[in-house]
Amino acid sequence: MKRDFDDLARKTFDLIVVGGGIIGVGIARDAVLRGLDTLLLEKEDFGYGTTSRSSRLIHGGLRYLRQLDFSLVRQDMRERETLLRIAPHLVHPLPFLIPVARPLDRVILPLGMRLYDLLSFDKTLPSCRRLSHRETLELEPGLELKGMVASYLYHDCQVSFPERLCLENALSAAEQGASVLNHAKVVRIMRDSDTVSGVEVQDCISGEVYQVTARLVVNAAGHWADCVWNKVCSNSKPMVRRTKGVHLLTSQISHNAVVQFAQADGRLFFIIPWEGYSLIGTTDTDYFGDLDAVYAGAKDVAYLLAEVRRTFPSMKMEDIFYTITGLRALAFSGSKRASDISRKHKLVDHERRDGTRGFISVIGGKLTGYRAIAQEAVDLVCQKLGLRASCGTSTASLPGAPSVPQKTIARAARESGLPLDTVVHLAALYGSRFHQVLDLAGKDRQGMQSICPHCRDILSQIWHAVKEEAALSVSDFLLRRSAVGLSPCQGLDAVDLVAKEMGKLLRWSSAEQQRQIESYRTSVALSQRFRTETTNVH
Repeated sequence: MKRDFDDLARKTFDLIVVGGGIIGVGIARDAVLRGLDTLLLEKEDFGYGTTSRSSRLIHGGLRYLRQLDFSLVRQDMRERETLLRIAPHLVHPLPFLIPVARPLDRVILPLGMRLYDLLSFDKTLPSCRRLSHRETLELEPGLELKGMVASYLYHDCQVSFPERLCLENALSAAEQGASVLNHAKVVRIMRDSDTVSGVEVQDCISGEVYQVTARLVVNAAGHWADCVWNKVCSNSKPMVRRTKGVHLLTSQISHNAVVQFAQADGRLFFIIPWEGYSLIGTTDTDYFGDLDAVYAGAKDVAYLLAEVRRTFPSMKMEDIFYTITGLRALAFSGSKRASDISRKHKLVDHERRDGTRGFISVIGGKLTGYRAIAQEAVDLVCQKLGLRASCGTSTASLPGAPSVPQKTIARAARESGLPLDTVVHLAALYGSRFHQVLDLAGKDRQGMQSICPHCRDILSQIWHAVKEEAALSVSDFLLRRSAVGLSPCQGLDAVDLVAKEMGKLLRWSSAEQQRQIESYRTSVALSQRFRTETTNVH
């Protein structure tokens, strides 16, 4: 991940990918594995947008059965199995309970569960089964849904750290020879008549602007995709419909993931156990505001809180640590209700649609299906470039695979002198590469210092993030290289230490260190903004 912009400007790439979310990095990895000279540019950080603000699930999606979107469910069931193979250190089975409470549930849920099993005919996870009222309460004693007579138990998967899944795709692409850059903003799309010929990119660290040429550009900018396309063709029709999804991080209220249907609007949402807490969400409402300052309003929180209390009545406002808010980039539809719009992705070949050669946009898509979406996009790239090369990402493991055996973790804890739970945490984050962090701590014992009392991360992770994983801001480290910023204190108790340590490595001035701290505090404040809005949430 070298930041040599002068070198980039001297080359002509086969492919430039704009956007470093999960789909963008998936495209870059697939392309370079097929032999394409590839450059990926991300204006903020890998996984900065929707990827890090998702429900952290790898699943087929029961809600899409209600929309009769069987092909989407089948694709994601297949991709779920693929991710269990290539990223077993990050993707793990998770049990889900669906209470049977409404009269219609007694008819619909048995059919839906059977169909869900049929569509995942090649699964390695257990099949669905019905539980009695007593068996349900044995699994979830705190569940008090009125009218519940039984439940269904089924399995999908959780990716506890989608930020790391995104980063490992970026790391893999770089290791295979791609140029992969964060904090590199595309400020202009260059054209030669009716053909896109490259981009002007600004190094957001130095402020310098460079021109980079390419045979083809793929726009994988998520909910910013229209902004990128408008650099080619201003005032064009929108391709993206943006909807806001809000999650609450709370004290843990369930042992299993619980599926609930909202009384207010019938939407399906989840109560998910995550890292000793509960992740509750999500909402689905149209969004027209600032794309870089998305936050949960008091109404969003009130909606989720009221619905959760129908199942877990002891839930209180005081149990909410913070909110996580992201935007979905859905293929544009102006007529349907937000939650009824298909989650299927769409490839836009602008040569066919607009007469602009050398430019493709990827719209929509889910975290679960990112690899398959990337494969389809690179298939089209190869077709346009006249290349024949097969996709290898369904079998090529990600850098942190395989999972680390418990014996290896226990031995590493004994040899390093670190607490066992700290090493377990490192193995969960980095997979088989956790030893890189331990090696740094072994060379300088200061690296074993805890970063924050609310988490198990250590100082040598900062060194590793800067040297090996392109962490260039305090937010990069706290939110997307470690779990520190995801703890209840949101990293605020550690931000000064992190800024000081990163400042040494990146040669920040004292003024830059303070700017980094204030920037991080501003982003955290958005997740607490609902508390200052005046509305009755009880």
